[in-house]
Amino acid sequence: MSKILWVDNDPAYIEPYVSALVDRGDEIKIVTTARAADSVLDKETYDLVILDVMIPTRSAEEEEIYNPEETDNGLKTGLVFYRRNRQRLMLTDTPILVLTVRLDRLILDEFLKEGLPAECFRTKMSLREVDKFIDRVASLIEKAKHD
Repeated sequence: MSKILWVDNDPAYIEPYVSALVDRGDEIKIVTTARAADSVLDKETYDLVILDVMIPTRSAEEEEIYNPEETDNGLKTGLVFYRRNRQRLMLTDTPILVLTVRLDRLILDEFLKEGLPAECFRTKMSLREVDKFIDRVASLIEKAKHD
């Protein structure tokens, strides 16, 4: 059983993936804002963090932790979150899986420049690919345990 933190502003969209992880025996904590994720990471460690790239700037602005220019109107809020938390995740050997509904090479390139391995960046998959998603999650957790 693994503990997974999932940061996504649309919990209904990720429900099939969450259900598959729970069926596998994983414990999932879902948070919908960057501030909530920061707070959870302050209190607990996780075996994996799954991060949506696009967290709306409205919630980020309300949290007063990101400005709209920094997050490109919500399209890069996950990138800013990753930058803010990369050291913490590295110190606890916590892998991160970054998901996005868009395949935007520029966003991928920015994550790669920040040190995120390419295998940790995925577009959200169709429901037909839940098994591939579960395999990726398991692979990242296992790799972190053996590094």
